[in-house]
Amino acid sequence: MVVKSLSPYNGIIGRPGLKAIQAVPSTVHGMLKFPAEWEVVTIYSSLLIPAECASISTSSVTPKEEKTRPANFTVALHPNFPGQEVVVGGTLSERGRTELCSVLKKNLDIFAWQPSDMTGVPRSVAEHRLNIREGCPPVRQKKRGQAPERAKAIQAEVQKPVEVRIMREVYCKTHMKNTINLKFLQV
Repeated sequence: MVVKSLSPYNGIIGRPGLKAIQAVPSTVHGMLKFPAEWEVVTIYSSLLIPAECASISTSSVTPKEEKTRPANFTVALHPNFPGQEVVVGGTLSERGRTELCSVLKKNLDIFAWQPSDMTGVPRSVAEHRLNIREGCPPVRQKKRGQAPERAKAIQAEVQKPVEVRIMREVYCKTHMKNTINLKFLQV
């Protein structure tokens, strides 16, 4: 279907439309072929139309007005921890915001406000297991050094769960270096 309009294109036909009229488009040759009652009709494009389209697409477009999003709100829920704030979306109505804050304040015991509040997950619920195939020995990875500031930050973050006994340090004897077999040393 060819439609005369103010668009730089005379007609826009999608894939379902092309399939319905059994058309074969060729962008390389700038033509469209489709069967009619007694013959195959070929529609050629002129060189002016692609040039017009290119000039329109590269011309300076007036910028659209950007929609301003309402600002998010930060709320300190716990009176003992005023530095720990929760961000509430600005798209909520005033009533929705107050209801959400009241529900969160009623359930303050659910959140971990400090490392000692993290109780961990019971092993009956979930337990961590390395996905290692039996018979495949572990490969010792090269130790990667960190920048001193990062190393201190990592150490501080790891120390928090260790203090509350969620994590513990494990020594693995298989990764010892320079092991000596005493059988061979006995002369």
